[in-house]
Amino acid sequence: MVEFNLLLILLYIICSAVLISFFSKQDKWKALLITSLVFYYLLVGYKIVFLVLLSYVIYELSFITHRNLSKTRTIVLIILIPLVIFKITNTNSHFAEYNAKSIQLLEWFKWSSLFQIMGLSYFTFNGISYLMDIKRKYIEPEKNFFLVLLYLTYFPAIFSGPLHRAKYLIQQFKSISVSDTSISKGMRLILWGLFKNMVIAQRIFSLMNHLLITEISGFYYLIPGGLFFFYLYCNFSSFIDFFQGISQIFNITLKDNFGYRVYFSSSRQEFWKGWHITLNEWFRDYFFFVIAKYDKKRKYTDLLLLITFILIALWHEFTLTLLIWGIMNGLWIIFEKKVDFKKMPYPRFRKATGYLYHLLFSCILALIFISPNLTGVFEKIFSNAPYFPEQFIQKQLTNTLIIISSFAIMDYHYKKAKNKRFDDYLQDKPILNRWFIYIKMVLMILVFGISAGIDNYYTLF
Repeated sequence: MVEFNLLLILLYIICSAVLISFFSKQDKWKALLITSLVFYYLLVGYKIVFLVLLSYVIYELSFITHRNLSKTRTIVLIILIPLVIFKITNTNSHFAEYNAKSIQLLEWFKWSSLFQIMGLSYFTFNGISYLMDIKRKYIEPEKNFFLVLLYLTYFPAIFSGPLHRAKYLIQQFKSISVSDTSISKGMRLILWGLFKNMVIAQRIFSLMNHLLITEISGFYYLIPGGLFFFYLYCNFSSFIDFFQGISQIFNITLKDNFGYRVYFSSSRQEFWKGWHITLNEWFRDYFFFVIAKYDKKRKYTDLLLLITFILIALWHEFTLTLLIWGIMNGLWIIFEKKVDFKKMPYPRFRKATGYLYHLLFSCILALIFISPNLTGVFEKIFSNAPYFPEQFIQKQLTNTLIIISSFAIMDYHYKKAKNKRFDDYLQDKPILNRWFIYIKMVLMILVFGISAGIDNYYTLF
């Protein structure tokens, strides 16, 4: 399991806050640039030099793009080269690698290792969106290279996943400040993220791994798939909350990336509207719409949709397994567009059965996502006799009860919060209620938290 040491994150916050105090109001962003590069270096080592050089290339190409729009496609392909090399040469199973490796500060040099950099996907996609937005005349090229460098390497964002447009983020960098309110709002999100990660996500991951090494088979084999489905949500979204909180301390608002109760989706279309939102928006705006404008009669919309999901899958990993996973997701969406479930009678019954329908197929797709052997997955589910190890329940009863109760607490607060971000949701509560929630989460982290670090599956992509 890949973990970030909380001490490292705490040092980042303290160093950034202290350094900001030495800069004037208009230059406070320089403090975040310095700490982002230093702490990024602690994780990726000498490879950060490559990213700085690539940032400068993007900076220079932005002016070429602005002057000569016809060269934009060639420029975008050039920027994609390092990421494509990384995906092609990284042949390990991401799930096996996640179980076996922790973050290494340095690696022995080989020709492809230069491109195997944590956060490279975020860096590349933001670089492309920056150049494309200049081409579309949404923004002007930023004249200050170091602001572009901060946009591409901002420490909290590059490891938490939400993709941001340059106009949205650079504008906030220019008005950084620290106040009692920003600290309070930030600490609420950090606490919420720690609770979801250390108490819920890590425990679900442990339960799933213990279950996978048993002889579980038949219909019961879908249970590990369901656990991974819920684990991914708690893991991904907790990391977003955590780094949103760090940024909020400096009055920088990072975007949400996951719908609050997306795990209770009643269709695949509803699910993808709230899952990895900024990545889907990126593929929509910079691939799907770009190609779709040539399909004036809309004959190939379904094909383009399928190709988009295949690209999303291959972004995760260049493997046959992920290719099939992408095809299945695309076909699922196309099927739901052809068969409009909303027109079916009995809305309440339809929604309730929709939860079960979506969860069932999500379990299968989750198993495909983490399995290096598709044949083995389908044999386990469809060929083997149903078997569930009864002794497993006895051994994992305490862990299971902690997961269920903690997840229920999380879902309760999300249901009450509705569309409000968690820090704003708490701000609206009476002070006694607010502190009760603080104390409750702190105690649960201290008593039920598994490790002293936060793990993040996203770092593998």
